[in-house]
Amino acid sequence: MIKKYFLKIDNFVRFFNEPKSLGKIKNFKIGDFFIIFSITLIIIAPYTALIYALGLNELENEVMDLLRENPFFLLLIAVFIAPILEEPVYRLHLDLKKKSIYWGLGLSLLLIDEFWYPLAALWIYLIWLLIRVNKDNPPSLKFVVYSSAILFGLVHLGNFTNLDYTKQFYLIPLLVGGQVFVGLVISFIRLTYGMKWAIIFHGVYNGILIGSYLLFFQDL
Repeated sequence: MIKKYFLKIDNFVRFFNEPKSLGKIKNFKIGDFFIIFSITLIIIAPYTALIYALGLNELENEVMDLLRENPFFLLLIAVFIAPILEEPVYRLHLDLKKKSIYWGLGLSLLLIDEFWYPLAALWIYLIWLLIRVNKDNPPSLKFVVYSSAILFGLVHLGNFTNLDYTKQFYLIPLLVGGQVFVGLVISFIRLTYGMKWAIIFHGVYNGILIGSYLLFFQDL
């Protein structure tokens, strides 16, 4: 098991340095799922601790408000609806196919809310990507993977309802760093094991986070 951990970490490092599509989707074994999930939590845990240490958890957060008011409704959204919508929008196009980009553009319309700036950036990016792919001149996969992960992170800024982005812009990397990292992990899963497992991983990850809060931190 330890050998598999280090092998998977090596695969992560290689992917983050130079993302590659295997072309042929691999079978996603339960052991692989557990290893990737545990590595993700091990890295996210100190990041979360830093957020708490800096007091950034005190920022008004509509997700946390909903979690306190209606946790089971949020669990439904986070585990089922969000992954089914967000994964095709942010990860389907990693195969650099025009059909996938069109799907991303279409489904992104369902994500529109009052905090529309990151979504507008996503549209510009996807339209630009579509033009490049249509001309048989796509950008590098590394650029596409990191762009989609960053845009995935930025869309979560809408959760912070009292943040002045013009004056507190320096907080943005800290506030969305965790989502960007998770976006990269799911990109690895999407390109290695397929979209189905990307959606499942996203849902399980959200479910574990929310479930842990309800079990251990709700009364803090």
